[in-house]
Amino acid sequence: MTFDLAIKRWMMLIFRLKSLAFILELPTMILAVAATEFEMNPFLHLLAEEGGISSQEGVKPSCLTLITGVGPVEMTLRLTRYLERCDPRIDKVLNFGVAGAYLSESSPKGGNASILDLCLAEQESLGDFGICFADCIEELDQKLCASTVFPLDQSLLHQAGEILAYHQVPYRCGNFVTVSAVSATRQRGAMLAARFQGLCENMEGAAAARVCAEFSLPLLEVRAVSNLVEDRDLGRWKMAEACSTAAGAAALLVREIGERE
Repeated sequence: MTFDLAIKRWMMLIFRLKSLAFILELPTMILAVAATEFEMNPFLHLLAEEGGISSQEGVKPSCLTLITGVGPVEMTLRLTRYLERCDPRIDKVLNFGVAGAYLSESSPKGGNASILDLCLAEQESLGDFGICFADCIEELDQKLCASTVFPLDQSLLHQAGEILAYHQVPYRCGNFVTVSAVSATRQRGAMLAARFQGLCENMEGAAAARVCAEFSLPLLEVRAVSNLVEDRDLGRWKMAEACSTAAGAAALLVREIGERE
């Protein structure tokens, strides 16, 4: 081996070691995803106050954000497009927003959720995908479609639970149900709750879970209850308060998850 070749190989090794050190020092990058501006805006406000996002040159954000639009189609399209084109690496995805809580006589563990309760998803299901009858929805033949149930990352869920408990933020865990059509009657809500042992419903979570599984990314889903799934009465909803509750929990989790890793 000539002296020049040895120097070149040595310099290449140093460069690779420096590159590896840089990668190892990078903070955890979280993509925070919400369906609408009124869900995302209070989160952005809180993160700006804490320095999690910044326009200052040389200041690295603790997370990136994405507003997807309402429903599983928009979530699938925009999240997939973002992850395919995103230059910074994404380590984890946090989907947050509001949800409607089911009222069920055979309620899941811990009982039914109440308005403004904070909820974490253990798994997501496509609630109204299948064959719709007057009083039930049946699954399609498994030969026709892939799974419609998506377990979420249990390690990330456990970590989020520890963070919330440490800060004395009460929360519930349970199965979330994603629907394309919001349930406007207590009867439909009870049917979906019984079928999936569901805690609450939303319109994007299962789509996010499917996309994240495709990209091998852990997903955490956090929602605050804005309304009960009953015969529709908008006067009883607390949308603004639920958005603030969900955003507060999301901002806390983004900060703490990044610091603990």
